[in-house]
Amino acid sequence: MTIAMRTPLAGVLAGVMAGVLIGAPAVSRAADDAPFVTPQHDVDVTYVITSPDPSRPPVRQRMRWSGQQQRQRVDPEGSATFMVTDYRTRLLTVVDTAHQARTTIPAPGPALSAPGQRAAGVWARGPSMVVAGQPCTVWHATDTDGRASDVCYTDDGVMLQVVRDGHVLVQADTLVRAAQPDPVFAIPDGLTEVRAAHP
Repeated sequence: MTIAMRTPLAGVLAGVMAGVLIGAPAVSRAADDAPFVTPQHDVDVTYVITSPDPSRPPVRQRMRWSGQQQRQRVDPEGSATFMVTDYRTRLLTVVDTAHQARTTIPAPGPALSAPGQRAAGVWARGPSMVVAGQPCTVWHATDTDGRASDVCYTDDGVMLQVVRDGHVLVQADTLVRAAQPDPVFAIPDGLTEVRAAHP
């Protein structure tokens, strides 16, 4: 799995969500033996993302979600770049405001689980905990690389923490449940289209 959705740092959070959270194969299940992994309400969450390498400082990213638009916006702190993923069209747009440019690529990962629909894959329910002042349930899962992760979700589908190999990879710092204005997810006009680089 390439964290960052195969894009630079701006996509770390989105890549974790694509690879760790919704990347397992579909199986039959009981009604409540998997989490909701898509927010069922509009939310505004700030995450702290850490590296297993202690020499690298943590980074913060803001994630906003619109249930009506089925769009997610991720803003890395201190960056002129942000990302908008449209889950209806399955397109991810990286907007570079410093250079007035944008790059659009197919959104990697499986299709989004609809709000109110439990995740596909094999999950094991763990303990409850509180992250960012919010209760959540730890779910044990396997990511697209076959690595075990513990992911804490609220009952309404908001990811609050990801732990892998005993390391807290992602942790919510703040969570606000509030309607997100449509312009937050709009791609600015007049940007130069830049082709995505391919290895």
